[in-house]
Amino acid sequence: MTVTTVSDLNGLFNTIYERAIFVAREQNLMSQLVDQKSATGWMNRVLPIRPQISAQSVAEQEDFNSPTTFGKTTKATVTPAEIIAQVVLTDRDMETDPDSATGDASMELGGAIATKIDVDLCALFSSLASDKGTGAGNAATIATLSAGLAVVSYQKARQFGQPNVVLHPYHWHDIWVELGQPAATYANLLGFTEQALNDYYVSKMLRANWWTTSNIAVDASDDAISGIFVKPALVLDTRRRPRLEAERDASARAYELNITAGYGVAVARSEFGVYYTADASAP
Repeated sequence: MTVTTVSDLNGLFNTIYERAIFVAREQNLMSQLVDQKSATGWMNRVLPIRPQISAQSVAEQEDFNSPTTFGKTTKATVTPAEIIAQVVLTDRDMETDPDSATGDASMELGGAIATKIDVDLCALFSSLASDKGTGAGNAATIATLSAGLAVVSYQKARQFGQPNVVLHPYHWHDIWVELGQPAATYANLLGFTEQALNDYYVSKMLRANWWTTSNIAVDASDDAISGIFVKPALVLDTRRRPRLEAERDASARAYELNITAGYGVAVARSEFGVYYTADASAP
């Protein structure tokens, strides 16, 4: 007689776990653009900073005796927390269509974790150094975004790589419209217009990497805050990677699936980024 054992159930839920982690990694944009740290435990992480040293002129044979105190001060603190998502699959559901139920649950649970991490990181944009957007109710423009990039460059942030411009999709649409209607003062932006018209997307422009994400929130006035920053500006501190556990509820004839993760996010170097407030009304 064929008997279904615990090992068979473990195999089923391991599959869910693997698919959930795959989705959590694949659908997460912001974690790839920020400084990543990890640790064991739930203590706060203090991010220190050392002072900037300035060189000075000295006279011939002058015995220079004015050293810079090269200690550390607290720049930012990361406070970790847990997140959770849950699905309950009844025996009837699984017995009727187990592949669909488990597969859909794994994909959606992993997606929920990925979205939450992205949303939390995008919410940090408003804590960057300054706002270079066109302001509430006004469409995004290439000129103001380039001004934001200029500020990031002035802060010597490019030593950490090309800045990332992460836009709400409606902000990018405003830029796309502007690219499609070149003014007399620029000739098709050196081919960017053609790329935008062909692909609706430009990955590199103005010596920066361009991205869009729908995980940027829109407020009650249909405005949104995008971000321009280099990697060290923001930090994701992972304490527990996504973990899925199945718990049997015999009285309910169901399995409870819980996926959890632990992490903290923070602005580490606000001067290495600017935020960008503009209208985000649906086009």
